[in-house]
Amino acid sequence: MNPTPEQISKINHFSKLPIDMCAKIASVVTIDKCQAKEQLLTEGETGDTMVLVFQGQVEVSKSMMVKAASGFTTSRKSIIRLETTDPPPEEDPISDATVAVVQLPAFGIGEFSLVLDDAIRTAHVVATTAVQYGILKLDDFSKIVEENPAIGGPVYFEVAKAAVNNLATASQDISNLTQAFFFSLTR
Repeated sequence: MNPTPEQISKINHFSKLPIDMCAKIASVVTIDKCQAKEQLLTEGETGDTMVLVFQGQVEVSKSMMVKAASGFTTSRKSIIRLETTDPPPEEDPISDATVAVVQLPAFGIGEFSLVLDDAIRTAHVVATTAVQYGILKLDDFSKIVEENPAIGGPVYFEVAKAAVNNLATASQDISNLTQAFFFSLTR
């Protein structure tokens, strides 16, 4: 089953598109469902697909090196949870959130895969409830943009805004870590 054009238009990357253009995207996306604890994206892997979440909640996390008594080990640090509001998740999350829960009508993750061949995933994404989602493949999206150039500008602009926001956040994180590092050296 394909999503409706209205479902596609709820996703911020496509919200500026006319409904007939959303219909073209909907035609190449098939709705699927997964259960809580299923990993949708894996940090460090390459991908050519964007995940469109129509219902449910996911947790975004990053791998981090931490020092333990036995040496360094890798641990996952939760960054944010994303949750749909239109409709809300069918069930409660499998665990309480330890990070902010951002609520959106629907959302896309892995959007850099729409502009880069073999984009590297920058985070892990795991379902914390049952999730209804679709996959938008780079090849399918590229073909739609080639046939309908008016789609590209608004979508690429939204992806660029996401990239700039991510860069600003990373810059602030680096600044905070640098300050903490120098503070620890002066103690």
